Amino acid sequence: MRFLQKTYLAVLHGMAVLAGAMMVAMMAAIVIDVALRTAGTQSSAHIFSFTEYGLLLIPLLGAPWLVREKGHVYVEIFLMLLRPGARKAAMQVIALACVAVCVVLAWFGGEITVHNYLLADKDVRSFDMPRWILMAFMPLSFGMMAMEFLRFFVRGESLFGVGVEHVARELDKDG
Repeated sequence: MRFLQKTYLAVLHGMAVLAGAMMVAMMAAIVIDVALRTAGTQSSAHIFSFTEYGLLLIPLLGAPWLVREKGHVYVEIFLMLLRPGARKAAMQVIALACVAVCVVLAWFGGEITVHNYLLADKDVRSFDMPRWILMAFMPLSFGMMAMEFLRFFVRGESLFGVGVEHVARELDKDG
């Protein structure tokens, strides 16, 4: 069990590091592209393809880590109005809803990946890329996000960061 946990965390952190590295590489590629165009020369069409792929892959690679670190987007205004017990119950329902949505998207992404693999679909841009390679990140990412939200549910943890929890405690004292 410990091996699986370490492997999972290594994949989770590796995906986040790869997302960060891709963002830096995209920024450098765009700067190079703009510099070449400004100099009056033709840049590589591969730069455009790389940035398009990056715009798909970076969120998929980074999202599971963001959920684990409670860096995901949330709106807590409604929850702050609830009493502590109702707030905890609402967060449990929200966590389960997040798990369900992520499982459905992982399943759908898996079906698309298999479909693209079986049909040998290609994404034709400046070079031909097997589409299943791009789509394979979808079930991986949403599957890992489902596990992270499930972890919050099972542990009864808040989905929110420390700042929101502090505000909730202060509201609970006053109300």
